[in-house]
Amino acid sequence: MKIAYISPIYFSDVDLSYLSHAQSSIDITYFVPIFNHNLKGAAFNLSNCVDKYGIFMGTDVYPQLNNFKKIIDTTKFYIINSPAKRMWYPKNIWLYIKLMWRLRQYDIIHITEFPRYYEWFYYFLRKKIVLTVHDPIPHSTAICNTKQVLLNRKLGLTFFKNFIILNKTQQDDFIRTNKLQKKNIYNSQLGRYDYLKMYQTEHNDTKKYILFFGQIASNKGLDILFPAMKELHKTHPNIKLIVAGKGQFSFDITPYKDLEYIDIRNYFIPDNELAQLIHNALFVVCPYKDATQSGVVMSAFAFNKPVIATNVGGFPEQVIHNQFGLIVAPNNIQALTNAMSELCESHNQLLHLQENIRMSYEQNGINSWEKIVSNMIQIYTAIAHSK
Repeated sequence: MKIAYISPIYFSDVDLSYLSHAQSSIDITYFVPIFNHNLKGAAFNLSNCVDKYGIFMGTDVYPQLNNFKKIIDTTKFYIINSPAKRMWYPKNIWLYIKLMWRLRQYDIIHITEFPRYYEWFYYFLRKKIVLTVHDPIPHSTAICNTKQVLLNRKLGLTFFKNFIILNKTQQDDFIRTNKLQKKNIYNSQLGRYDYLKMYQTEHNDTKKYILFFGQIASNKGLDILFPAMKELHKTHPNIKLIVAGKGQFSFDITPYKDLEYIDIRNYFIPDNELAQLIHNALFVVCPYKDATQSGVVMSAFAFNKPVIATNVGGFPEQVIHNQFGLIVAPNNIQALTNAMSELCESHNQLLHLQENIRMSYEQNGINSWEKIVSNMIQIYTAIAHSK
């Protein structure tokens, strides 16, 4: 059974982590579309789009991708490359016709986002297609809330048959809302973003800090985190907060900019810097107001870092309370302050949570990639034999 795994650049953190374990058990080839407008995202940080149209082995056109040889089989890693300034361009049509010809050799096509442009060609291949839905119930700031993307989502749910959901919490709502057949909905989960371990980190315990990282957006609860940090500082003046990520703040951050215990790094964080930040953090905080599941949690777990998260979306499923971190009510400054204080005050509790994460997510643990890959093989097999 041959699998074509086609996924955009912004899911490369989970994709590389999954493929690093899957390729030893499944005949699976990785395809990533690269266009002029999407050169940075998750594990990718390309400076420019190579001026070539075609489907190339990734390392042949982007030598920096040789870094991924440490974790995946790069002979099965292809770039669908288009330097076009706009998406609707004749050469892009020809590029996707070439891709369709290549995809004929695969038994299953696994895609990870709803088709937007030429990806609709996949439907006409008459191949078994499975779509991973990262946002079964879109959160308030999701890109899929634009009219065009909502239309693409509706069409995808109509024309495609098989879907993978990455948390059980929202599965029933997803089926009911979209009037889908339960037999065609498969459940998987996110594993740790182990690819981050390829970056060398140095231990530094001279600076104690709590870490928030990821895209800055209105649903991330930073307007709750900042005042909670001011409260925490009254009892823990030696603890700092680092906020690392690119995006627009939805509130006035002027009162917090000059506070020496809040370090705001409002830019795209490259993976080598991110790995170092997580490695040396006390714990990670996700005070989101709404969410599905989060790759931030899995990045933290790659370094066995506990997470404080809110009781929204799939967080309680990912961050099991008092096992992998703490769950608090959303939009509650005092609850967040209390949770941060609890972990700052108990080194033994931090160690206990770290050990729980390690035991669960490392090799053959209940949430390990080995278990996830085994489940994915069952999903691919079921789809291959379905009518």
